[in-house]
Amino acid sequence: MITILQRVCWNTNSWKAPSGETFDSGNPGKIGFGNEEWNFCKEDSFEGNVFGWLYWPAKKFSREHFRILFWTIPPSRTERLLVGAYHDASVATDRELRRLRSYFAKSGIDKRRREEAIEAVLQSGKNVRKNGIHPARADLRFKCPEGKVEIFHPYRILPSKLKGRKVSTRFKNPTRLDESIAESLLANSGKPLRQRDYQWSPLLEDVYPRATPASLKIIAPRHKALSNQFVSWLANTGHRVVGREKDRVDVEFKDGAMLCRAELKVCYGMAVTLAIREAIGQLLEYNYYGGRSPAHRWFIVLDSEPSDEDVKYVRTLRSEKRLPLLLCWKSGEDFKQSHPVRTAQRA
Repeated sequence: MITILQRVCWNTNSWKAPSGETFDSGNPGKIGFGNEEWNFCKEDSFEGNVFGWLYWPAKKFSREHFRILFWTIPPSRTERLLVGAYHDASVATDRELRRLRSYFAKSGIDKRRREEAIEAVLQSGKNVRKNGIHPARADLRFKCPEGKVEIFHPYRILPSKLKGRKVSTRFKNPTRLDESIAESLLANSGKPLRQRDYQWSPLLEDVYPRATPASLKIIAPRHKALSNQFVSWLANTGHRVVGREKDRVDVEFKDGAMLCRAELKVCYGMAVTLAIREAIGQLLEYNYYGGRSPAHRWFIVLDSEPSDEDVKYVRTLRSEKRLPLLLCWKSGEDFKQSHPVRTAQRA
């Protein structure tokens, strides 16, 4: 099978939606998003296939099945990262593309992607021209069955040269790999990531799957307000904030010598218990996934008061499972905290 090594722009949303990164050349730098930033969005699959976008024309592969290995350059620019693959790619027919366009329009995917693109452009500081943001739809000519689409966990280091051959950094000029090189990259994962590189690997994404695009417009500002209020409260109570919105963690702060990580949850359209459930999964990942060192304390910060059962549940996880969980919730202009049991220890 032919294997193509293809560069894509940097993305912190696992290429499921634009993330507002702008240092890459081409459209990401000029406009504020790249059309390839949905290439791993399985949620938008059509008839069992994910449809992706690449910078180069598909004509030469129109009758073949091939493999695409996607790589990117992170903001540090110190290394190249192999991030995922289409293990059985092919080129969509004109009939499939017509059906895809109709499906995107009727299902609302077109509208949602445009909203996501506009948000990315605004986040990048670029200007949003009226009716000027239109993610590619007709040019999603590369398709791959959902089961053959893979994001690597963690990302892999890609050498600048493969058996003496230089890897092209140009988006329009992919590098064709010998089968032995391709299989080697897939078999041994390339050079392992160092500890400091784990922040570049995909983490559980707090995208509020319960929310519609309309409710997201309500949740986002509420989440920002909750974050600002919590950080202000920390400052007023003698804590030192050391990170915000860093590596997917909402807030990191110091309580004396102890490092604390906080996951903030807006309970709009959601029961408090479900918000706690989401937060626990995220905190486990943010503290242990990819070789991370766990913080001393993990805070679940809510904008709504939990029930007695919710508080009891978190205390049970603390005492019996030794998870360093603390529950915190907004109360007027202040925050209240569930009283930690004395037997709690660092996880």
